[in-house]
Amino acid sequence: MLTRLFHVNVCVRDMERSIGFYEKLGFNKVNDFTLEDPTVGEALGLDARKLRGVFMRLGDDENAPVLDLVQFIDPPPQGEPYPSLNNIGICRIAFSVDDIDKTYADLQEMQVQFLAPLKKIEGPGGAEIGVVCFKDPDGTILELISGM
Repeated sequence: MLTRLFHVNVCVRDMERSIGFYEKLGFNKVNDFTLEDPTVGEALGLDARKLRGVFMRLGDDENAPVLDLVQFIDPPPQGEPYPSLNNIGICRIAFSVDDIDKTYADLQEMQVQFLAPLKKIEGPGGAEIGVVCFKDPDGTILELISGM
């Protein structure tokens, strides 16, 4: 039935701001396109006539999933991301990191909004797992995890 995860889609208000933010996290832009075709909106179940999409990827593997940033232009984006993680639906996007302490410090320098300070917890087999959640510029919740 399913063969692989292709992309995770994040709706953004300001594409250039979001591209810059995700590039600072290590993503590379691999595709940038504008669609001005009402059939695209119809396929998504929306009355959307124009949107801009940017595919971003971690690493060089062309088959790796992409982060698909989308900015709806006509009509513009609406609403807000979930305010907390206990909402039904996709609540966060998690990324593994090798050095969570350094990455946490880098994010502090970027002045991102954290949900809570970095925590180290005991995982399976006694492994130390680092976890921290933070928000992108639009408030979408992202998670860093190490030791898994």
